[in-house]
Amino acid sequence: MAVAEARFRVMASEAQVIVVDGPPEAGNVAHRALDELERAWSRFVPGSDIDRLNHCQGFPVIVNEATLTLVETMVQAWQATSGLLDPTVLPALLEAGYRSSIDDPEVFTTLPAGFEPGDATMADVVIDRPGRAVTLPEGLVLDPGGIGKGLAADLVVAELLSRGVAGALVSVGGDLAAAGTPPSPDGWTIAVEDPFDQDASLARLEVSGGGVATASTLSRRWTQRNAARHHLIDPATGAPSLTDLAAVTVIAPCGWQAEAHATALILGSTVRFRTHAAANDLGAIATTLDGRMMATDRLTPILARDPKPSPAAPA
Repeated sequence: MAVAEARFRVMASEAQVIVVDGPPEAGNVAHRALDELERAWSRFVPGSDIDRLNHCQGFPVIVNEATLTLVETMVQAWQATSGLLDPTVLPALLEAGYRSSIDDPEVFTTLPAGFEPGDATMADVVIDRPGRAVTLPEGLVLDPGGIGKGLAADLVVAELLSRGVAGALVSVGGDLAAAGTPPSPDGWTIAVEDPFDQDASLARLEVSGGGVATASTLSRRWTQRNAARHHLIDPATGAPSLTDLAAVTVIAPCGWQAEAHATALILGSTVRFRTHAAANDLGAIATTLDGRMMATDRLTPILARDPKPSPAAPA
């Protein structure tokens, strides 16, 4: 069994690709595919599909196949989380100060001149798959955010498998998907990072495939008017969430579902952690802002173990 690994930066995140029994160019294939998705989906790229959609409200916009899938996935994620994962909170995110690119502070997100948020929701987005078009209602703009990274991992894993690799794992900033033959009989080894110490792990997960994602209020942080801000907007308030959770890691059937439910769980705080996870049959681990750890029943024994010292993909 031959195992190859590639690391690079994409989507303002560190990416990791692990391929089992694949051609030498598999890492480059994954890199190119993720670059293409970033060019189509980034709100910081003028002329991207997302940028054009946000500037052409009320009019159908022709987009590529992957973007159709992205918008369909956004709707599904919004529905599956009862609106906690809300791709329409971009105006609130900009108001909170997240306007410029992490990789290039000179690059800013722009909205249509005179834009005013309206009452439309993801239910009002029109997707015309035969015509390859999407229409956003006036007053609504989109930001793929984490859901885009989770879906990108899903799509690139599927592409690698279609090219004949035996197994593949793709991680974009810790939002990952894996499928096919893992490099170990125990499965794909995933490290759950300590949100208070990036060099430490809370636990090691062994998964046969699917998606794993982490949402954290301690990453993507900045200061605005002498107050700390983070990127997780609470749709109910339109401001950075006041959740009592520092981070949540979720295991789900695919990458985008793991990301959607990780966001929903962290925004739901400790009071909704177990009920939401149980209702959606999720494995999840959470860390509170005061350092306490909690887990769903299936992961409680794993959390109690000492993390293995072996290499693992971070989540």
